[in-house]
Amino acid sequence: AISIRAAKAADVPAITTIYAHAVRHGTASFELEPPSEAEMARRQQTLLDGNFPYFVAEGEGRLLGYAYAGPYRPRP
Repeated sequence: AISIRAAKAADVPAITTIYAHAVRHGTASFELEPPSEAEMARRQQTLLDGNFPYFVAEGEGRLLGYAYAGPYRPRP
């Protein structure tokens, strides 16, 4: 079974791995190089500090995916 729960700081290593794969092999990110774990932790904390939702999906004893919401653009 898959469960959904709020993300926490301990999830950042797995989230970083998932996102790195998406940056290297996908077309949905505009990033050219995967961000570091420290950068992903900073991004997560910024969203959580802004009261935005940030969730992970767990199953088979591991983190399978993540999702979050945030501001569309931080600039005017």
